[in-house]
Amino acid sequence: MKSEKDMSKVIKWQYSDFFEPRREKLVNILLSEIIFLKSHIKKSNIGNKTQYLEIALDKLEYLLDTLKKSDIDLSDKDFDKVVMIIYHVFEEISDKLIC
Repeated sequence: MKSEKDMSKVIKWQYSDFFEPRREKLVNILLSEIIFLKSHIKKSNIGNKTQYLEIALDKLEYLLDTLKKSDIDLSDKDFDKVVMIIYHVFEEISDKLIC
């Protein structure tokens, strides 16, 4: 009996992403992307293109603040929308930096 209980704990630990609420997943994604951008802004010596990173950072921080203020979990549709917003922010950065 104990081994089944331990096994379920291991499965839950291994697949914690499946059990984590969508809102928390998005907060964690946003935090990691914000940290990524902040570290690259500090290292960046591109000059005028740094402003694109700062604009993207502002967008992600705004989105993070909005999610933190919300106490409800997101529907699948809302979760997908937020993921697409994050994707488009990075798509915009890459388009601007390549040009």
